Order: sequence, then C-alpha cells, then structure tokens
Amino acid sequence: MNAARKLRPKRAVAKPRGAAKGGATVQPLFQPNMLVANADIASSTLTRIRHDHSVISETRYLNCLFSETNFEGSSFQGCGFDGCVVENASLRGVELRNCDVEGLVIDGINVGELLKQLTGR
Repeated sequence: MNAARKLRPKRAVAKPRGAAKGGATVQPLFQPNMLVANADIASSTLTRIRHDHSVISETRYLNCLFSETNFEGSSFQGCGFDGCVVENASLRGVELRNCDVEGLVIDGINVGELLKQLTGR
C-alpha cells in the first residue's frame, strides 16, 4: 500500500436516523399500529411520538409527559395515567368511559370536581 493512500483520512458517512453502531438499525420504542399490553412506563417523556392506530391494554403510565404525541385512532383499555401531563395535544373526538377522573384538570379547570358537582357522585 503506498504512503499517500495510507495517510488519507476516511470520509465521514452520515448514519440514518435510528442507526446504531455496527450498522444495525434501532427501532423506536413506540410506532404506529402497535399492540401494547401489560406495560409499566414511569417518569418518561414522550415527545413527538407517532403511536397512532394502536391498541394499548392494561398499561400503566406513571408521572409521564406526553408532548405533541399522536394517539389518533388508538384505544386504551384498563390503563392508568396517574400523575401524567398531556400538553400541546388534540383531544378531538376523545371519549372517556368508566374512568376515574378525580383530580383531572383541563386548562386549569378541575373536571373531576366539576363532574362530582354536576352528577352528585
């Protein structure tokens, strides 16, 4: 091998997003069209995640921040969101059924207290 070639620096090659060392691709934890069951996710920040059209069952989110996360068309069954914050989100068409809303606050309004006053429960 000649000396000029030996001393020439290697060109930097940009790795695609999600690439790991050795060329292996690491898939994001959350993706669209997933089934998530019996998971415990605590003290996490989920920002700009696409998790749309997923089924989430018996999963507990504890003290998590959801910021600009897309759950469009997803369903949650038997899940807990204790201590979580959802910000910069669209909640159009969201329906809550048989949910404990004690302490639920939307834009500074304690919805849990309001519902208690309206329904007497």
